[in-house]
Amino acid sequence: MARNGAIIGRFCLVLIKLKKTLMISLLGLLVLSTAYTQEPTQPPAKLKIDKRMLKNFVKSLIIPGWGQWENGNKVRAVGYVVAEVAAIYGYESYHTQGEDLEQEFKLYGDNHWYFGDWSPNNAPVGTCGTNLSTHNMPLLQNTDGEFLLDENGYFIPLKDHHFYENIGKYPEFSCGWDDYTAGGVTYDYDEDEETHKAYYIDMRTRSNELYRNGQLAGTLIMVNHLISAFDAALGTDMTSFESTSFAGKFYINPLNVSKGITMEVTF
Repeated sequence: MARNGAIIGRFCLVLIKLKKTLMISLLGLLVLSTAYTQEPTQPPAKLKIDKRMLKNFVKSLIIPGWGQWENGNKVRAVGYVVAEVAAIYGYESYHTQGEDLEQEFKLYGDNHWYFGDWSPNNAPVGTCGTNLSTHNMPLLQNTDGEFLLDENGYFIPLKDHHFYENIGKYPEFSCGWDDYTAGGVTYDYDEDEETHKAYYIDMRTRSNELYRNGQLAGTLIMVNHLISAFDAALGTDMTSFESTSFAGKFYINPLNVSKGITMEVTF
């Protein structure tokens, strides 16, 4: 009991000291508030911004070079327009060529790769000697969930993006190409650069490269818009401040809950 009483007594002393400290801090804040709560005699000047800056930014963001033309920078305007036309032409050209070559290599694969050659026993697993069994062969189904068969009674593979990637990328699908056995039993088909598969891979690679070039041209279009917009905004003749002088003040008012601490900069 005596021990508990001593602990309670020490706790009460700590509370009393804390109360005194808080009172002293509050008095100090009151003194500071009387010294720094004087309101400014004149309202701060407003920053006057020319609206043409925003207009030229938006104009060049829509059509590169438009804002520069409004600013009188004719050479820059023509430069951005030329860059825009070149990037659009590049995008359309590369994308169209990529699409045409994609249709070409898909048609080539359909004509030279056959499910019956890949799986003579009509199973969803091929019979290639280097069959890794790491990728399956999805089969085409009707609305009732029944697998569809071709005129020879073999399953019809689902010819999506994965199908055209698998038949050219993985050795386990090599035996589906119609020239697979042309070199004999010991023939290393995947190392030969003159096969139908090699020609298919070359077409697919070139198609992907054209698509990537088209994506790069599309990125350049967006970059051209952004650079032109910021260049037009920064090139606008801005109106200066109403006053070139400024001063800063810092207010502390502990009695005002909503605006206890206020910082104000006047121009």
